[in-house]
Amino acid sequence: MRLTVVAVALGLVALASGAYYPASQPVTGVKYADKDFLFKQKFFFEVLRNIHLPLQFEEYFPYTKSYITDESKYVNFQEVVEFFNYYKAGFLGKGELFSIYNQEYMKQTYLLFTFFYNSVDFDTFYKNVVWARENVNEGMFVHAITMAVFHHPQLKGFVLPAVYEIYPYYFFNTDLIHSVTFRKLYDQKFGFVSNGKYNVVYSNYTALYPVEYYGEDKLSYFTEDIGLNAYYYYFMMDYPYFVGTDKFNLYNDRRGELYLYMYQQLIARYYLERQVNFMGPIEEFDYDFPIKTGYWSKLSYYNGIPFFVRNDYYSVSKDFYYQVNLLKDYEMRIRQVIDKGYYYAQDGSKIDLRQPESVEYVGNMIFANPDSVDKDYFGFLEVVARNVYSGGAKFAKFFPSALMHFETSMRDPFFYQLYNRFLTFYYQFKSYLKPYTYEELYFKGVEIKSVVFDKLLTYFEYYDSDVSNVIPLKASGEKFFDFSVFARQKRINHKPFSYTMDVYSEFAGKGVVRVYMGPKFYDFKQLQYLKKYFVEVDQYLYDFVTGKNTIVRNSRDFYYSVRDRTTYTELYMQIMTAYNGGEKFVLDNSEAHCGFPDRLLLPKGLPSGYEMTFYFIVTPYYAPKVQQFSTYDYTYSCGVGSGSKYIDDLPFGYPFDRDIDFSYFYTKNMYFKDVTIYHSDEVKQYVPY
Repeated sequence: MRLTVVAVALGLVALASGAYYPASQPVTGVKYADKDFLFKQKFFFEVLRNIHLPLQFEEYFPYTKSYITDESKYVNFQEVVEFFNYYKAGFLGKGELFSIYNQEYMKQTYLLFTFFYNSVDFDTFYKNVVWARENVNEGMFVHAITMAVFHHPQLKGFVLPAVYEIYPYYFFNTDLIHSVTFRKLYDQKFGFVSNGKYNVVYSNYTALYPVEYYGEDKLSYFTEDIGLNAYYYYFMMDYPYFVGTDKFNLYNDRRGELYLYMYQQLIARYYLERQVNFMGPIEEFDYDFPIKTGYWSKLSYYNGIPFFVRNDYYSVSKDFYYQVNLLKDYEMRIRQVIDKGYYYAQDGSKIDLRQPESVEYVGNMIFANPDSVDKDYFGFLEVVARNVYSGGAKFAKFFPSALMHFETSMRDPFFYQLYNRFLTFYYQFKSYLKPYTYEELYFKGVEIKSVVFDKLLTYFEYYDSDVSNVIPLKASGEKFFDFSVFARQKRINHKPFSYTMDVYSEFAGKGVVRVYMGPKFYDFKQLQYLKKYFVEVDQYLYDFVTGKNTIVRNSRDFYYSVRDRTTYTELYMQIMTAYNGGEKFVLDNSEAHCGFPDRLLLPKGLPSGYEMTFYFIVTPYYAPKVQQFSTYDYTYSCGVGSGSKYIDDLPFGYPFDRDIDFSYFYTKNMYFKDVTIYHSDEVKQYVPY
């Protein structure tokens, strides 16, 4: 259910995550929300407004005092009883600092989620959500309701406000939050649309680091981009590290392989941005030595407490060095099992780690999700590491760092160093697989003759995000959208571009086109090392005809990217207009949460041009085990857990996911194209009207 434009299904997929696969063809027909749908949609926007203040809508007041205890109102009452017992024993209080990487808070979040999820109907769900909104920790509530909307089969298609507008504290620096609240103090009309002014406050990136920080401030426009950080948050909410089992069917989406590929692609994209800024390779680290790259986020929690600051050359406190030893043990166990090539599961079955499909086990093993074969043995690698490098338990609990939240992790340079290290297990597993054979690479009768690109141009522009939720406001009814405050921030974008590809085919039938972008290389054998830094930017099914096929593809149609979200205020206004009998509300995927920001498809170029390489490959169509889109409605759903999200059955990252045999790798159905990305120094001004 998405708004504004009716339309064409523009990518629901994450940055080459193989995870999110949108429609390859235009969506035909138009669906509109009915009154019941609009009531529910309105409800979600209203309970997520001013999350730290009491609800301002009288219709919800009767349900704020107690939750529903009637057993008949729940699908699995036993799980709900577990929530009741935990809550009575003591949940994290309202106003306290929340982190999803705190094991106790994670458990409470999961129980709150199951409390919502097990509601037998929307009436029960509605009343329990209102109660939780007023009685449960705010951060925990946002996580639980987001997960419920994303995973409950009866809630597919509902739009939630963008996370950076629900909780701006995690996306905008303290100086902006201060500026917004200070303006409201001396200008009581600030924020109201009716005041005739455009309520805007300028937002800066952090970009204040000591010299020893390796110039990381150069990348603040990328690492602090609200779209990039929201992308990671949404992925982790679609596939939470603590949710699994048959109930949610996440294994249907090749969850273990998907996790590995998602991180590999994020690291690759980050690497490309580093190269453009002449920053060299990603810094490596060792558990036994200080971490050179400190991090000061300049973020503060809603109550003014700053995020934990990690100094340069940070050393783990001796009080928590036992956790470093845990990390070493976990890594040793994973490496040994991969090297050994097999593992006996708890039920006695043997898992062969020399088979390509066993990447699923490796991914689950590394990230210790509930689908792991033995998470107690392989340990909670990423959870422990995030806590260790956030100051240890005492700081991680009372002053959580950027690493302790999905929303802020990607701001910290150490995030990329940490997951670059974890990916060594992925590469280790892949190194034992035989290179693809000539027959597995070649598409007989198909040859890519040429690829021609438009000029590739990046630039900075100003963009406005709705940060009204940082200002306390009393309002009611449909006039609630008459208040809006915007954070204006300079961000990277690129001019839309197209490529034209000529393909000759000796047969008529389906083929799949994959497109990667990576660093330029001067010796073909450098690809053996550089292939892990190629980012998959597009993938689509194509019906080839005999003879010449000319494919023209625009960047706006790339498979993995989504446009900017509509602002909170505008969406709410559209919902209320339709609810009150005005213009209809369109159900489509234009507000898709599951996609990589289109603006970040290209790394920043240079005024004189920066050379990169695009790689194209056309493969035969290998039908997936479950036909794409056969188990969910792709016009408004991301299909998480559906098992029918993928175009074909090839491994994520094919053919760069294995070692290359250069004696036959470069086949006629492949094409490397060197391109030049330019950058304009002219900053585009934002025009609000």
